[in-house]
Amino acid sequence: MEGSLCKRVKARTSPGSDLQEARPPPVVKKRGLPRDERPRLKTLVRVGTLNIGTLTGKTREVADFMKQRRIRVLCLQETRWKGCKAKEIGDGIKLFYHGLATKNSGVAIAVAPPLKDHVSSVTRVSERIISIRIATEKGFWTVVSAYAPQCGCNEIEKAGFYDELDNVIRNVPESDYLTIGGDFNGHVGQDRTGFERIHGGRGFGCRNQDGERIIEFAEAHDLAITSTFFIKRESQKITYSSGGRQSEIDHVLVRRNALKTVKNVKSIPGEEIAGQHRPVVADICMLLPK
Repeated sequence: MEGSLCKRVKARTSPGSDLQEARPPPVVKKRGLPRDERPRLKTLVRVGTLNIGTLTGKTREVADFMKQRRIRVLCLQETRWKGCKAKEIGDGIKLFYHGLATKNSGVAIAVAPPLKDHVSSVTRVSERIISIRIATEKGFWTVVSAYAPQCGCNEIEKAGFYDELDNVIRNVPESDYLTIGGDFNGHVGQDRTGFERIHGGRGFGCRNQDGERIIEFAEAHDLAITSTFFIKRESQKITYSSGGRQSEIDHVLVRRNALKTVKNVKSIPGEEIAGQHRPVVADICMLLPK
């Protein structure tokens, strides 16, 4: 939870009007400094992902939800908003969004203060992928919001989505802390055989064909499917419920070598902000900008 201390393409970059100049501060030696100048301990930063269904009429709810749950960065899918802009939605939260003419896609990332003032770039790839880069005390944090095609979509559309997402991840500097939050519309299941590095074996249900795509993507980029590494009640695994059917299709991914910085991942039952989908939150240990 925020404030807690822990131990230890076809892409288009937004105009500068969306952003304020943000650069990581220079590294200086800290040994022997007065107490108020000593290195700060890392903070648990909560990031989330949610298929919102539509953002229309819900921006105030999103702001309230982020404040109540102490979420610093929230990836949103199926916003159904057209355009490529940034706007304040309440409580100082800034929403970066992108959508085209279709009525059932669109993605966004909402950023709470003070992180919103440290967003150094926004890349709007498509109506299914958007990313931002945030300057932190020790470098940069890249956050990607992704919305995979549903199971009924054709193979060309699905392959196109993963091709675009592959390209986005390849262009993220290795030194960046990387987080991907998204509705991947696939079941990764519980079986981790052959994929022990990126799958923790704590998923929900059985893997399907679209889940295989997620696994292949994660393995190709050495990304951990974070929720599968945490033991949780079934109610905290399920991210989608409809007509008596329940599944886990919304995920937060990080680089495998950064998995130890993720301290908790769960879905939040009982939230009515998005109807069928439940928000997923991950608590990540990192140094925020001063």
